[in-house]
Amino acid sequence: MKNYSKNILLISFSFLIYLSFLLGFYFNENSAGAGGYGGDLTWMWDNFEIYKSNDLWTAIHHPDFWGNRTPLLYVLHILFNPFINDIDTYRLTVFCISFLAPLMFYFCLSQKFKSTNKITLFFISSFILLSPYFRTNSYWGGEVNYGIISMLASIFFLNYTLLDKTEKKLNIYTIITLLTFFSSLCIYFDQKLIIIPIFIFFKIMLSELNLRYKIYCVINYSLFAIPFLYLIFIWKGLIPPATQIGSPDQGSSLSTINIYFFHFGYASAIMAFYLLPLIFLKSGNLIISFKNFFYDRINLYCILFFIFYLFYLIVFYDFENFTTIKQFSTTAHGVYGLGILHKISLILFDNLFYRKIFTYMAFLSSWIIVLFAIGRENINILIIVFFYLISLIIFPLMQEYFDPYIIILALLIFKTNLDLVFKKLLICFLYLAFFLLSANLYYLLKFSNIY
Repeated sequence: MKNYSKNILLISFSFLIYLSFLLGFYFNENSAGAGGYGGDLTWMWDNFEIYKSNDLWTAIHHPDFWGNRTPLLYVLHILFNPFINDIDTYRLTVFCISFLAPLMFYFCLSQKFKSTNKITLFFISSFILLSPYFRTNSYWGGEVNYGIISMLASIFFLNYTLLDKTEKKLNIYTIITLLTFFSSLCIYFDQKLIIIPIFIFFKIMLSELNLRYKIYCVINYSLFAIPFLYLIFIWKGLIPPATQIGSPDQGSSLSTINIYFFHFGYASAIMAFYLLPLIFLKSGNLIISFKNFFYDRINLYCILFFIFYLFYLIVFYDFENFTTIKQFSTTAHGVYGLGILHKISLILFDNLFYRKIFTYMAFLSSWIIVLFAIGRENINILIIVFFYLISLIIFPLMQEYFDPYIIILALLIFKTNLDLVFKKLLICFLYLAFFLLSANLYYLLKFSNIY
């Protein structure tokens, strides 16, 4: 197929993705299950009422403030959003702001893949609009997208900071200020994104930048951290006291942290789901690469370790209690958390034994996919290890904690040789589109009491 025809198809597919994103808002799509006027928007709007009815100091210390993140989102909307008095105009503003994510994603992709066709990169950047979790947060005033936008802005300014002096058009102090500011915002919008400022900090410290710029970076991070440290002090945890009391299993209180080893397997399944497209895009012959993977002794040791982990689960964990009874007890809507694998197992198997076998086999397969996708690159391993660590202390474990972060980080930060050709990108597009359609169908049937 000629390049002209491929470009036309890529533009057409990109148009369809953007059109679906627009139509999703118009039809009140709820592809992640947390949308709708009775979803997360309910308690978020209660938080807005707290900030609209009180001064800033009183609102920040208000005992009824509920959520898993800092109040920065509410403060910014109260200060700068004139459409905050109506719930639907608020939804519209969040929807419009969310368009910054694919735009920033495109700029970051352009920095990394400089020789790649811009139409191709624009098509890849639109993949974020296929995420059910990004879409649902865009449509229903969610908090997640602000963290995604801040993360992408951080990566953009990091790449700009590390450019050769001759390529920089902005003053280095200005760039570092923007870099430290946006990477600090990541934590305020989503605490688990602490991986971003940590990664950037060490990237800057190990770079060839002048020492005075590195000191300036440290000073900035220290100043930007003060409000967050104050919140931890008054909350005695990473989330508001009301949430700590209402959801004691979350592990965000300094006094109560539980370790959920069962989550290791489900985290593997979720990450494998998003790393699979990355495998499609890898350069070289996949069959040969996969064969070589099993010839590597270290990979075999890692697989053996996971088999011991599965044996531990079989012996010491009550599968039914942890995956069904405990999950159902957390919400009136039924299945909650553990990602796509858990939901597929419940759909396919009524028999507990078969569901157990299916789940453990999927765990092992997912672990192999994760190992194969990340390879031996230290940065790849560190990012994946970080997501494993947070999965062990969070309850319930939900897929939205990984989507679309894993895809973005895999494309922009992972050290992996990728072959961004038309056929491989088409496979990725169909893969993500099918997931979106399946998610919409699942929740449509679920909330219609059909399924």
